[in-house]
Amino acid sequence: MFVGRKEELEFLNEKYDNHKAQMIVLYGRRRIGKTELIKKLISERSGIYYLAEQLPEQLQLKKFSEKVIDFFDEEVITTFDDWEMLFRYLSHKKERFILAIDEFPYLIEKNPGLLSAFQKGWDEYLINSGVFLIISGSSMSVMENSVLGYKSPLYGRRTGQLLLKFFSIQEIDDFFHRRLPFEDLLRVWGTLDGVPFYLQQFDDSKSYYDNVREKVLNPGEVLFSEAEFLLNEELREPRNYFAILRAISLGKRKLGEIINDTGIDKSSIIKYMGVMDMLHLVEREVPVGEDPNKSKKGLYRISDNYFRFFFRYVFYYKDLILMDQQERIIETLKNTESQFFSLTYEDLAKNLLNRISGDFYPEYGRWWDRNSEIDLIGINREEKRAIFGEVKWTNKPAGVDVLNSLVTKTRTERWKEFEYHSYIIFSKAGFTSELLRISKDSPEILLVKGIERIC
Repeated sequence: MFVGRKEELEFLNEKYDNHKAQMIVLYGRRRIGKTELIKKLISERSGIYYLAEQLPEQLQLKKFSEKVIDFFDEEVITTFDDWEMLFRYLSHKKERFILAIDEFPYLIEKNPGLLSAFQKGWDEYLINSGVFLIISGSSMSVMENSVLGYKSPLYGRRTGQLLLKFFSIQEIDDFFHRRLPFEDLLRVWGTLDGVPFYLQQFDDSKSYYDNVREKVLNPGEVLFSEAEFLLNEELREPRNYFAILRAISLGKRKLGEIINDTGIDKSSIIKYMGVMDMLHLVEREVPVGEDPNKSKKGLYRISDNYFRFFFRYVFYYKDLILMDQQERIIETLKNTESQFFSLTYEDLAKNLLNRISGDFYPEYGRWWDRNSEIDLIGINREEKRAIFGEVKWTNKPAGVDVLNSLVTKTRTERWKEFEYHSYIIFSKAGFTSELLRISKDSPEILLVKGIERIC
């Protein structure tokens, strides 16, 4: 079943209907669904799909040639002697066709000079053909540096690019046919993020904890070792990255705390953080409204939910898992999940703020100082508007006390520049009757149960 990716498909179809030669760069994490998106487009249009492999260049060319010749069903040529001959052949094809090269980094891995061959092929041949070229890859570092980077021979040639992102929580809900209660839906998102392949591993007829036990804490399953595999593929010194991610997962979020926990010097830590930011694994969070380049309050967080869960509950307890002590880890998960998933719920609330509020806040996120903390704030400086939020992942309905506490936090000099204040409360367990009554007569108070606005 093909789920989601409506915007991405719409973008690709618009480019396809343009009729000019196109070079689209499609990239994103492994298992994110790039191949399925390409195959979906080809099934609706027409084209060639080639999956590059870690093979010698001449064998790659031979297999690629066979795909091209088979598609055009011409027996005049049996193979191409070099890439230029292949591109010259394709330049005569004026009808629209897709040419998708998946895992492109494997093609250039042993011979980076192929990038120049593709540059020449595009400039001299393909640009005047009917080709809809898709260059796809999972290695974020290779795609962003060797393909998209300023020094790449292909720089300036692409006519479009797509960074394929995780499924949203609404798409995850669709993936499971809307069978999961909100609490389990958020747990799944907080464990697997929106990676389609990971979601396929879970069985929605089983409980969340059974799925974690059988699919994440099982050494024979892919989710047990996937995070380590991905880091080993991307990085030269994975052990240091493992140590940093482990420290952050255990709550060491300040730079000094991470340095003390890992024993890695400051300059190296900053370099590693930059790499993980590029890989969309770690980000530096500052209080909303502050300049990230100037703020001294920065805290590091694992931005990928699967990696966050993996390093908290799998990597840290790996020895116990290998000794078949999964039940002890499940009990630990149950005892600590309130804190763990409360942060996940805050992330979700941040992602949903603009859609649910119906307003536009260019700046949004968490805010804190020495004396206070607010789970969520949205700021619109131009309109002098701010929205302040509280996010409650508890089994107790949120009451008037929660609203009063939130309002009190906003009555400081810090927020006086915003003339219009509103308030939003996200609650897993809903709200007391008194708070519901007050919110009905107060349009500046928004209440969200789970992910649905009720007032």
